[in-house]
Amino acid sequence: MGAMNDLGVELRFGIPAFRLALPPGWVRHVPTNAAQDDDVKRASAIFKHANRPDLDAEFRTLMAQTTQAMARTKVFEIYRQEQVEMDDLLPMSITASALSGTDGENLDGWVADAFRTKGAEFLDDARHIVRWSSEPARPSGARRIEGVGGRTLTYLIPVPGTQRRKALVFTTTIVIPDGEVLPTELVDAMELLSDAMISTFTWEQLAEEPAVAEADA
Repeated sequence: MGAMNDLGVELRFGIPAFRLALPPGWVRHVPTNAAQDDDVKRASAIFKHANRPDLDAEFRTLMAQTTQAMARTKVFEIYRQEQVEMDDLLPMSITASALSGTDGENLDGWVADAFRTKGAEFLDDARHIVRWSSEPARPSGARRIEGVGGRTLTYLIPVPGTQRRKALVFTTTIVIPDGEVLPTELVDAMELLSDAMISTFTWEQLAEEPAVAEADA
């Protein structure tokens, strides 16, 4: 199954049309309050299914803070599972956002810092996609939820023709309750699934460009 962004995304965020292959059960959504409410309900159902209702209220608080933070950023699409059995539902979602360099500068310094401090690496042999893993970022002032951890995967793809001044960023968030609720093998499998999905990315009509300057490649 494939998903392609619409013309409005290019007009508003400067991100040209692209395609991303989605596994069965995954769909693309425009971020809205209703969509965020659905995400909260789905995550809540996972916690309850895992016999962790104690985490529900705290998770809802965190998601409310995260939703406010998303409203201030350039997130324009959300990818998630729908209409799957509870046992097959993964605590994982992906957002797509636009990133621009400050004051018209390119993003080379930011990407170089990701390689230096975040363990970034190239996802593809052609070096079009930069990828790194970290703990989920929390809004300023938000406390860590006891009993809930996570993993965030960030993928940066420069927009061709912008001299790396603008990039498309995919962010995969995996919610991980503490304890033996989610086996390590399942978390690793979700990370591999995320990598596989982003690896299918292609610009609709533009040629790929390296994510770093040729001198740094």
